[in-house]
Amino acid sequence: MDIKLKGVVKNGGKWLKPGEIVRKVDDEIANDLISQGYAEEVEPLPDDDAAELQELRERAKLLGVSNAGRLGKEKLQEGIAEKQSDLQMKAAELGIEGTEEKSVEDLLTAIAEAEKK
Repeated sequence: MDIKLKGVVKNGGKWLKPGEIVRKVDDEIANDLISQGYAEEVEPLPDDDAAELQELRERAKLLGVSNAGRLGKEKLQEGIAEKQSDLQMKAAELGIEGTEEKSVEDLLTAIAEAEKK
C-alpha cells in the first residue's frame, strides 16, 4: 500500500516528515498508521515498469536469450538487440530481403522457410 504521511514517522531507522509519500508499505503497518492518524492512503503509481519488463522477457524468450526470465531491463535490451542483429545477419546470408522492416516473428518464419529449401 502507498501512504502519505501526516505526522513524523520513523521508518527503517530514518525519520520521515509529514507530506512524504512512502511506497509499498506492508498493509498491516499502513493500516495501523492510517488508523492512528499519522498517514493517509494514496493511489499507487502505475506499474508500467513491470509490464514493460514482462514484455521484454517474452520477446527475449522468443529470440532465445539465455536466462531471459531472470535478467534486468538493461541486460534484456542488450540481449534482444544482439539476437536481432544475429537474425538479420543470418537472414542476409540466406538471401532474405527486407529484413529491416520485418518483425521478429516474421524474420524467424522467413529464416525457417529459407532453411527448408
